[in-house]
Amino acid sequence: MMDWERFYDRANYDRCAYIGGGRMADLVERFFEREGTPENFASVGCGPAVVPFLLAERHPDIDVYGFDISETVVRDNAEKATEEGLENLHFAVDSLPNLETDQKFDVVYCVATLYFVDEPRRAIENLYSHVRSGGHLVLNYPNEQSRRTFDREFEGRKRESFELVLSGANIISEDVVRDVTGAETRSYWELIDAEDEEFVDSATPCVVVEK
Repeated sequence: MMDWERFYDRANYDRCAYIGGGRMADLVERFFEREGTPENFASVGCGPAVVPFLLAERHPDIDVYGFDISETVVRDNAEKATEEGLENLHFAVDSLPNLETDQKFDVVYCVATLYFVDEPRRAIENLYSHVRSGGHLVLNYPNEQSRRTFDREFEGRKRESFELVLSGANIISEDVVRDVTGAETRSYWELIDAEDEEFVDSATPCVVVEK
Protein backbone atom coordinates (compact mmCIF):
# COMPACT_ATOMS: atom_id res chain seq x y z
CA MET A 1 0.00 0.00 0.00
CA MET A 2 1.03 3.58 -0.61
CA ASP A 3 3.04 5.15 2.25
CA TRP A 4 1.44 8.60 2.27
CA GLU A 5 3.44 9.90 5.22
CA ARG A 6 6.67 9.27 3.35
CA PHE A 7 5.18 10.68 0.16
CA TYR A 8 4.13 13.88 1.89
CA ASP A 9 7.39 14.45 3.71
CA ARG A 10 7.44 18.22 4.28
CA ALA A 11 10.27 18.79 1.79
CA ASN A 12 9.23 16.18 -0.74
CA TYR A 13 6.00 17.14 -2.47
CA ASP A 14 4.59 19.82 -4.72
CA ARG A 15 1.27 21.56 -4.19
CA CYS A 16 -0.40 20.25 -7.29
CA ALA A 17 -3.63 18.54 -8.25
CA TYR A 18 -3.00 15.17 -9.84
CA ILE A 19 -5.80 15.45 -12.37
CA GLY A 20 -6.11 18.74 -14.19
CA GLY A 21 -4.07 20.95 -11.87
CA GLY A 22 -5.64 24.23 -10.80
CA ARG A 23 -8.03 23.94 -13.72
CA MET A 24 -10.11 21.56 -11.60
CA ALA A 25 -11.21 24.41 -9.34
CA ASP A 26 -12.48 26.30 -12.39
CA LEU A 27 -14.50 23.25 -13.37
CA VAL A 28 -15.97 22.98 -9.87
CA GLU A 29 -17.04 26.61 -10.28
CA ARG A 30 -18.85 25.58 -13.45
CA PHE A 31 -20.53 22.77 -11.50
CA PHE A 32 -21.77 25.36 -8.99
CA GLU A 33 -23.20 27.39 -11.87
CA ARG A 34 -25.11 24.33 -13.12
CA GLU A 35 -26.29 22.88 -9.79
CA GLY A 36 -26.22 25.80 -7.36
CA THR A 37 -23.60 27.14 -4.96
CA PRO A 38 -23.42 24.95 -1.84
CA GLU A 39 -23.20 26.03 1.77
CA ASN A 40 -20.38 23.57 2.34
CA PHE A 41 -18.02 21.44 0.27
CA ALA A 42 -15.84 18.49 1.26
CA SER A 43 -12.83 17.19 -0.64
CA VAL A 44 -12.02 13.63 0.42
CA GLY A 45 -8.43 12.56 -0.21
CA CYS A 46 -7.57 16.23 -0.71
CA GLY A 47 -3.77 15.88 -0.64
CA PRO A 48 -2.19 19.34 -0.99
CA ALA A 49 -5.73 20.71 -1.42
CA VAL A 50 -5.34 22.78 -4.58
CA VAL A 51 -9.10 22.81 -5.20
CA PRO A 52 -10.13 23.51 -1.57
CA PHE A 53 -7.71 26.44 -1.28
CA LEU A 54 -8.91 28.06 -4.49
CA LEU A 55 -12.58 27.54 -3.65
CA ALA A 56 -12.18 28.88 -0.11
CA GLU A 57 -10.45 31.98 -1.43
CA ARG A 58 -13.06 32.60 -4.13
CA HIS A 59 -16.08 31.78 -1.96
CA PRO A 60 -15.61 33.07 1.59
CA ASP A 61 -19.26 32.22 2.39
CA ILE A 62 -18.74 28.50 1.67
CA ASP A 63 -17.32 26.27 4.42
CA VAL A 64 -14.69 24.16 2.67
CA TYR A 65 -13.35 20.96 4.25
CA GLY A 66 -10.39 18.82 3.27
CA PHE A 67 -9.86 15.28 4.53
CA ASP A 68 -6.74 13.22 4.00
CA ILE A 69 -5.06 10.14 5.44
CA SER A 70 -1.71 11.91 5.86
CA GLU A 71 -1.15 13.81 9.11
CA THR A 72 1.76 15.60 7.41
CA VAL A 73 -0.24 17.07 4.55
CA VAL A 74 -3.20 17.91 6.82
CA ARG A 75 -0.87 19.80 9.17
CA ASP A 76 0.79 21.62 6.28
CA ASN A 77 -2.59 22.53 4.78
CA ALA A 78 -3.93 23.84 8.09
CA GLU A 79 -0.83 25.99 8.61
CA LYS A 80 -1.13 27.39 5.09
CA ALA A 81 -4.85 28.15 5.57
CA THR A 82 -4.06 30.04 8.78
CA GLU A 83 -1.23 31.98 7.10
CA GLU A 84 -3.59 33.00 4.29
CA GLY A 85 -6.40 33.96 6.67
CA LEU A 86 -8.87 31.47 5.20
CA GLU A 87 -11.18 31.01 8.17
CA ASN A 88 -13.69 29.09 6.06
CA LEU A 89 -11.16 26.36 5.20
CA HIS A 90 -10.87 23.37 7.54
CA PHE A 91 -8.73 20.22 7.48
CA ALA A 92 -8.82 16.91 9.35
CA VAL A 93 -7.14 13.53 9.19
CA ASP A 94 -9.65 11.00 7.86
CA SER A 95 -9.62 8.28 5.24
CA LEU A 96 -11.60 5.86 3.14
CA PRO A 97 -13.19 3.37 3.05
CA ASN A 98 -14.72 4.57 6.34
CA LEU A 99 -14.71 8.28 7.09
CA GLU A 100 -14.99 8.95 10.81
CA THR A 101 -16.49 12.42 10.51
CA ASP A 102 -20.19 12.63 11.34
CA GLN A 103 -20.71 15.71 9.18
CA LYS A 104 -22.85 15.85 6.05
CA PHE A 105 -22.13 18.10 3.08
CA ASP A 106 -23.89 19.70 0.12
CA VAL A 107 -21.06 18.49 -2.13
CA VAL A 108 -18.74 15.57 -1.43
CA TYR A 109 -15.90 15.68 -3.96
CA CYS A 110 -13.65 12.64 -4.35
CA VAL A 111 -11.30 12.91 -7.34
CA ALA A 112 -8.01 11.03 -7.91
CA THR A 113 -8.53 9.18 -4.62
CA LEU A 114 -10.29 5.85 -5.27
CA TYR A 115 -7.25 4.78 -7.30
CA PHE A 116 -5.57 4.16 -3.94
CA VAL A 117 -8.48 2.62 -1.99
CA ASP A 118 -8.75 -1.16 -1.88
CA GLU A 119 -12.46 -1.36 -0.98
CA PRO A 120 -14.12 0.95 -3.51
CA ARG A 121 -17.71 -0.25 -3.01
CA ARG A 122 -17.51 0.32 0.74
CA ALA A 123 -15.83 3.69 0.13
CA ILE A 124 -18.58 4.84 -2.25
CA GLU A 125 -21.29 3.80 0.18
CA ASN A 126 -19.55 5.77 2.92
CA LEU A 127 -19.01 8.84 0.75
CA TYR A 128 -22.67 8.88 -0.26
CA SER A 129 -23.75 8.62 3.38
CA HIS A 130 -22.04 11.97 4.01
CA VAL A 131 -24.06 13.78 1.32
CA ARG A 132 -27.00 15.83 2.55
CA SER A 133 -30.43 15.27 1.04
CA GLY A 134 -30.50 17.27 -2.18
CA GLY A 135 -26.71 17.36 -2.31
CA HIS A 136 -24.24 15.77 -4.71
CA LEU A 137 -21.39 13.28 -4.75
CA VAL A 138 -18.75 13.99 -7.40
CA LEU A 139 -16.77 10.79 -7.86
CA ASN A 140 -13.82 9.84 -10.04
CA TYR A 141 -12.90 6.15 -10.09
CA PRO A 142 -10.61 3.61 -11.80
CA ASN A 143 -12.14 1.44 -14.52
CA GLU A 144 -10.81 -1.14 -16.96
CA GLN A 145 -9.60 1.58 -19.32
CA SER A 146 -7.68 3.16 -16.42
CA ARG A 147 -5.90 -0.15 -15.86
CA ARG A 148 -4.99 -0.55 -19.55
CA THR A 149 -3.82 3.06 -19.88
CA PHE A 150 -1.75 3.00 -16.69
CA ASP A 151 -0.20 -0.33 -17.69
CA ARG A 152 0.85 1.14 -21.01
CA GLU A 153 2.09 4.52 -19.75
CA PHE A 154 3.37 4.16 -16.17
CA GLU A 155 6.86 3.06 -15.18
CA GLY A 156 8.93 2.70 -12.02
CA ARG A 157 7.59 4.21 -8.82
CA LYS A 158 4.45 5.39 -10.55
CA ARG A 159 3.52 1.78 -11.27
CA GLU A 160 4.08 0.96 -7.60
CA SER A 161 1.80 3.83 -6.56
CA PHE A 162 -1.03 2.55 -8.74
CA GLU A 163 -0.61 -1.14 -7.90
CA LEU A 164 -4.28 -1.56 -6.91
CA VAL A 165 -5.44 -0.36 -10.31
CA LEU A 166 -2.80 -2.27 -12.28
CA SER A 167 -3.63 -5.50 -10.46
CA GLY A 168 -7.34 -4.94 -11.05
CA ALA A 169 -8.02 -5.08 -7.30
CA ASN A 170 -10.12 -1.91 -7.14
CA ILE A 171 -11.51 -1.63 -10.67
CA ILE A 172 -15.19 -0.67 -10.82
CA SER A 173 -17.70 0.66 -13.34
CA GLU A 174 -20.49 3.21 -13.43
CA ASP A 175 -22.94 0.36 -12.85
CA VAL A 176 -21.23 -0.30 -9.51
CA VAL A 177 -21.70 3.34 -8.49
CA ARG A 178 -25.40 3.15 -9.33
CA ASP A 179 -25.78 -0.16 -7.52
CA VAL A 180 -24.04 1.02 -4.34
CA THR A 181 -25.82 4.39 -4.11
CA GLY A 182 -29.19 3.26 -5.43
CA ALA A 183 -29.27 6.45 -7.51
CA GLU A 184 -28.80 7.50 -11.11
CA THR A 185 -25.47 8.85 -12.29
CA ARG A 186 -24.54 11.62 -14.71
CA SER A 187 -21.19 12.27 -16.31
CA TYR A 188 -19.51 15.11 -14.43
CA TRP A 189 -17.40 15.98 -17.46
CA GLU A 190 -20.48 16.26 -19.70
CA LEU A 191 -22.43 18.24 -17.12
CA ILE A 192 -19.73 20.91 -16.96
CA ASP A 193 -18.83 20.76 -20.68
CA ALA A 194 -15.29 19.60 -19.98
CA GLU A 195 -14.99 16.80 -22.53
CA ASP A 196 -12.32 18.72 -24.47
CA GLU A 197 -10.00 19.08 -21.47
CA GLU A 198 -6.74 17.22 -22.11
CA PHE A 199 -7.08 15.11 -18.94
CA VAL A 200 -10.62 13.93 -19.72
CA ASP A 201 -10.78 10.54 -21.40
CA SER A 202 -12.15 7.04 -20.85
CA ALA A 203 -9.44 6.37 -18.25
CA THR A 204 -10.62 9.22 -16.00
CA PRO A 205 -14.37 8.63 -15.56
CA CYS A 206 -16.09 11.03 -13.18
CA VAL A 207 -19.77 10.97 -12.27
CA VAL A 208 -22.26 13.03 -10.28
CA VAL A 209 -24.78 11.33 -8.01
CA GLU A 210 -27.58 13.43 -6.53
CA LYS A 211 -29.13 12.45 -3.21
